[in-house]
Amino acid sequence: MRPKRVFHNGLVKRPSSVTEKDSFGATFTSGGQTVVTELANDLLAVPATQMNAPFKAWRKALAAWHARSPMAIRRLAKGDDDAFGFLADEQIGVEVLGPLETTLDGHRGLRFLGRSKAGTPVAHLDEEFGGLDAGHTVNGHSIVLRLTFGKWRLLFAGDLNTEAERALAADGGLRSEVFKVPHHGSHEFAPGFLKAVSPLISVVSSGDESARKEYVHPRATLMSALGRHSRNDASLVFVTELVAFFRAAGWVEPVGPNPGRSFFGFERTAYGLVHIRTDGRRLLVYTDTGKRDLKEAYAFEAKTMGRPEPVAVIRG
Repeated sequence: MRPKRVFHNGLVKRPSSVTEKDSFGATFTSGGQTVVTELANDLLAVPATQMNAPFKAWRKALAAWHARSPMAIRRLAKGDDDAFGFLADEQIGVEVLGPLETTLDGHRGLRFLGRSKAGTPVAHLDEEFGGLDAGHTVNGHSIVLRLTFGKWRLLFAGDLNTEAERALAADGGLRSEVFKVPHHGSHEFAPGFLKAVSPLISVVSSGDESARKEYVHPRATLMSALGRHSRNDASLVFVTELVAFFRAAGWVEPVGPNPGRSFFGFERTAYGLVHIRTDGRRLLVYTDTGKRDLKEAYAFEAKTMGRPEPVAVIRG
């Protein structure tokens, strides 16, 4: 890999030995709110001693890439659209819609987010968030991008959660035809955010969970809300793990120092990709199946921005 640019939200998690409030360095608190004021721009300028293990590993990778081929590293926040000026010649517009910075008594930074009530079955309906939670803060301040090409807008929403989505919905300007659903379909979402996006095509990237690391993604509440707040009856919701296909491989004899017993195995033949292609006016979305000559495919045409209509799929 030789990346030319690395964009990030500025948050750097400190070693796990620090308190929750000190997870990102300096903060400012007033009126029950806390903002993280110590935000990094050049991640390679942050000493590894100020990072937890995953951030150290990330920094090591960045240093290796930078040594191989110099690259720009930049913190992004809402409005930093100029960072994607290099795409203008390709007629691709990019808006940076998040993270949203907060100014608290003259101190500017990213708001330290909390956690919704524990044990609430439908957590996305909660109005209260308590304490300071570093994990929710990192996810909630994901970089949010809206790409525009021709008559189509595509929203990439990272790992957003309920608090962040409510703030973005209040800020406005989210409506998009294609929507990468946040956080693998987590239960932490704001219905008002989905309504503001009003997507025609939603894609949930999920799967490959196990008993060791299980989050139950996507949640039934999220899938229901996507259907309710999608644009019209022609809207589509894709889940990557549901468009993966497997072939029976039969009984398998394990190998290795402790092989264990044989088991009936399967081989993945289609990996759950959702393909989206557009020339700026027509858009085709399709998935693979276990048969090469069989696809699930839909086509749309948008003569004006925000008004796509279903059209026939042209098969070659």
